[in-house]
Amino acid sequence: MNVDSSQTDLGYVTRMNGYNILAEIIACPACSSNLPIGNMDTRVMCRGCKSTFIKGKYIWNFVPPVIDWSSPMWQTWQQLQDNGMVSYQSDPEHNLAVGTRKDSQDFAKFCHCSGLVLDVGCGPQSWPSYFKRTEETIYVGIDPLVQDVPGEFLKLKGLAEFLPFRARVFDHVLFATSLDHFVDPFAALKAAARVCKSTGEIDIWLGEKGVGAPSPAVSPEWYRQLRKPDLAADLFHIKRLSRDVFINIAVASGLTLVQTEVHAVDKYRTNYFYRLRSSR
Repeated sequence: MNVDSSQTDLGYVTRMNGYNILAEIIACPACSSNLPIGNMDTRVMCRGCKSTFIKGKYIWNFVPPVIDWSSPMWQTWQQLQDNGMVSYQSDPEHNLAVGTRKDSQDFAKFCHCSGLVLDVGCGPQSWPSYFKRTEETIYVGIDPLVQDVPGEFLKLKGLAEFLPFRARVFDHVLFATSLDHFVDPFAALKAAARVCKSTGEIDIWLGEKGVGAPSPAVSPEWYRQLRKPDLAADLFHIKRLSRDVFINIAVASGLTLVQTEVHAVDKYRTNYFYRLRSSR
């Protein structure tokens, strides 16, 4: 079965209990060459660039070896990831898509996912609440903070700017409040456009906080202990993306905006849902 084809019968894939879809979609995150990966493999080497990737007990690590972790920006990113993990563990209800959050349910309705779905920045939770359980949908998640534990869907450790997938395999690519956590959102959207089918769509949830939004009157102890790097916008984001900045990045990435939904949270905060398709 050829998953690269837009005519793939994903219903058939879903019915195949235990089908190893990873072998059909994986590619080197450093050079995009197909990776010869098998069910029992715990180590794979790219035949193109010779990069090597390792599987833990349950999770493959596809973070590419080309990252300069000593650079100021990647060190900033690492500190923000550490901050994020503290917030996820200390207050998951407000910092992860868990439970019956209305914003997550609204995004799920907006996405109306089916087929093969990639969630970029899926988080460490076992099942994001914007995922809907249907026989027609297969979820794949990628995130640098995924833990080496069994999951309810296929998860990989990796980076949005270096997606380890073949071209044009996904029906939907999701970014649920994750795009403004990346070092390079332009590269992340270009990577998403590459792995999304020509008939597919990229669905993005961005939160925007207006100027003058007041800080909480009281912050929990875990929050007060976090450190903001000099190059970061705040404790969790490298750069907050306004609507105009986001749209400019999306267009430059070869994407066309086809739909926007606006959900006001309060006087200062708004959730924007964007649907994009490849313009190339």
